[in-house]
Amino acid sequence: MEVGITKTSAPALGDLCALEVGDTLWLAPGVSDRRDWGRYMDAVAHAVCRGADARWVRG
Repeated sequence: MEVGITKTSAPALGDLCALEVGDTLWLAPGVSDRRDWGRYMDAVAHAVCRGADARWVRG
């Protein structure tokens, strides 16, 4: 599965935490400006610990 987080949209935190090996999470430019970025960063870390890839989108 591939999911993305942007400054204006993101999947549910639980959906991010469920990502695992073979899944990719795309982080768009400006995503760290989200008011809830800390909560999403925690979910990203959880997904990466489960084997998901987290990648930055250039641009």
